Amino acid sequence: MKTKRKWKIGTLVLASTMAVALTGCGSNDNAGGDANAANNAGSGNAAAAEPVTITYSQWGTAEELARTQELLDKFTAANPNITVKLEGKDWASYWDGLTANAAGGTLPDVFKTSYAYIDKYAELGIFKELDDLLAKNAFDLTNIDDSLLGLHKYQGKQVSLPIDANVIVWYYNKALFADPKTNPKGAAVPSLEPGWDEIVDIATKMTLDKSGKSAADAGFDAKNIVQWGLSLSPGSSMDWFLEPELWSNGAKLVNDDDTLALDTPEAQEVLNFFIDLTKNKKINTTPAQIEGLGGDVNLTLTTGKVAMNPGGSWNTTNYQEAKVDYGISYLPKFKTNQTVVQPAGLAISANTKHEEAAYKLLAWLAGPEGETELAKQGYSIPANKAASDAYVQTVGEANKIFLDAQKYGIVSPFTAKKTDLVWTYGEQALKLPLSGDGDLQAALKDLASKMK
Repeated sequence: MKTKRKWKIGTLVLASTMAVALTGCGSNDNAGGDANAANNAGSGNAAAAEPVTITYSQWGTAEELARTQELLDKFTAANPNITVKLEGKDWASYWDGLTANAAGGTLPDVFKTSYAYIDKYAELGIFKELDDLLAKNAFDLTNIDDSLLGLHKYQGKQVSLPIDANVIVWYYNKALFADPKTNPKGAAVPSLEPGWDEIVDIATKMTLDKSGKSAADAGFDAKNIVQWGLSLSPGSSMDWFLEPELWSNGAKLVNDDDTLALDTPEAQEVLNFFIDLTKNKKINTTPAQIEGLGGDVNLTLTTGKVAMNPGGSWNTTNYQEAKVDYGISYLPKFKTNQTVVQPAGLAISANTKHEEAAYKLLAWLAGPEGETELAKQGYSIPANKAASDAYVQTVGEANKIFLDAQKYGIVSPFTAKKTDLVWTYGEQALKLPLSGDGDLQAALKDLASKMK
């Protein structure tokens, strides 16, 4: 999350049922000997005596659900006694559905989870604790970073297994840098680990008005900008951009006691820095300008009018579809390199009647076999390091940065209060003030009261 992916997902409700009837044992193209056998606890070879049908539910677009179906096809080929019914919904409907399912006792056997909603939905009692199942079946957790596992725990118990590890990085449009018309100052592309001083210098040179003057030139017309050096919206990307930048300066978004943490000098320095980029330096897009560029701050690079912006690892697909020649760096830093890793996961319903089959599906999808198949699709970064080589072989060495960047991931689990801050009232309060339009301190005071 990829959680919500933070961008708009088209509405879709898809349900497809598949049953693959095979005789004998399923083949395994990625056989790894005893280790894989242990990880999957027999899920890939021996068929159980009794056939069973289980449900698997997730959010996603039609394309995402089709890719999931491909994985489920491979699972059922190896487990012909298990029929899996895939249920797919759009983001909002998915979570509303889980809430209704929990109340009615009709949860799917296995379902996709977001690291951002673990705490909130664990309080509804929908998750089956996995520690005993994982231990009994000798599932190898050493190939999954503790930071990812930790985001899928509730009160110290593993309630979900990470299946992807998408990260936030810094993108730039190579074509704009290469063309003298769009780069008259000859600005260099960002370095691999840029600091904010470097990024501000680049953005100043790459921000152009309609007469071709850059923001570094005398007479620059800030009311008629045709190309921006940056496109940021810290107030509407708190968890995936603002939070790691706060950590980079020794600050936090939320304190350990669930109170707002934006009143410290380190946090204030970051907030005022971003205001200055937009309000005074005029090198960053305003919220209104972002709307004019399509509305998605992480996709403004595709317009050909923005030189640099942050985005998720999954945005490479968007850039490829838009035929954008993009480059990638780590997120700009204040003091230290930091980013966000957004691991979606898989959980088993607390009231499943098919625990053995549900565990087999979860263990296959989160284990080396399913993760390797996921890596071969090239759309998601596998959380299980056993699939790292397959991912790099699929996407190329240039995208290895997504694996390397995980070491800079912050460990900041979501609580119910943090989830509400990020997605219920935080954006409304901070989007305009962090662009220099409004009273920041009044907004922070209001947010602090809501957090209490």
